[in-house]
Amino acid sequence: MAASSKSTETKESQANTVKENNTSSSDSGITNPKDGEDFGYFFFPERDRLKKQEKSFLSKLWNREDITNFKCKANVLSCMKSNDKVKLMVTALESHGCPVELDRHISCEMCRDRVNGGFDPKSMQVVICQNNVHTQDVCCNVLAHELLHAFDYCRAKVNFENLRHLACSEIRAANMFHCSLGAAMSSGEASLFHVKERHQLCVKNKALQSMRLVRNVTEFEAMMVIDDVFDKCYNDTEPFGRRCFKNLGRAKRALNESRNYYDFSDID
Repeated sequence: MAASSKSTETKESQANTVKENNTSSSDSGITNPKDGEDFGYFFFPERDRLKKQEKSFLSKLWNREDITNFKCKANVLSCMKSNDKVKLMVTALESHGCPVELDRHISCEMCRDRVNGGFDPKSMQVVICQNNVHTQDVCCNVLAHELLHAFDYCRAKVNFENLRHLACSEIRAANMFHCSLGAAMSSGEASLFHVKERHQLCVKNKALQSMRLVRNVTEFEAMMVIDDVFDKCYNDTEPFGRRCFKNLGRAKRALNESRNYYDFSDID
C-alpha cells in the first residue's frame, strides 16, 4: 500500500514509525508470512475488514468520528469539483479504463498518526485520513497524490510490493505535488542556487520518507533503489506533462491542455 506521510514528521519520528510498523504489523492482521511485512496496512486499521469491530455510539461520539467523516467527505467532494489537479487525475484515470466513483473508490477513514492518506490496490481505493486531514487544501493535495498512485497502478500495472515500483511511484508523486521551490526552501532542501539539484534532493527525500513509512527497509537500501530508478521516474510527468508547483497556475494550464486528449464531458 502506498501512503502519504505528514509533512511535519521529523527524521527521528520517521525512524520510530518504521520500527513501530515493523514490530506491530501482527496487530493489523494483514501481514506477509514470507518476510513479516504488512506493506503499510498498519496505519489503516479500517482496511482490516476481518478484525474490524463495530464501534459503539458513545465511542464514535467521544472521538467525533461522524463529524470528521462528514467534513472529510465534504472536502473530497469540493476537491473533485473544483481542484484542477484532482479533476485532471480523475479524467486521466477514466481515460485509461479506471473510472473513479466517489462512493466506491474514495474512502474517508480513521488512521493512525503520521499518515494523511494512502492508496489500497487490493480494493482500488484511495484513503483520506479524516482524523489527520483537517483542511480542504491538504485534502486536495493528498487526494491528488493518492490518485497518482492509482493512475500508476491502472496505467503501468505497478506492483507496490516491488520496491522499484514503489520508489518510482513515490518519486513521481513527490515530483508532481510536494517539492515546490517554496516548500523545499522552507524545509532547508533548496536555495536560490542550484535549484534543479536541490529540487531533485527534495524529491528523493520525500520518496525515501514515504518508502520507509510502509516498508521494512533501511535508509541505505531505500536510497539505492531510489537512485537506480530516479532519472526515468523523475522525468515521467504524466498525466500533467509538467510539475504542478503551488500557486503558479501550472495545474490549470495542464488541465486546459489535457482537454485536447481527455474527455471531460462527465466533469464539466
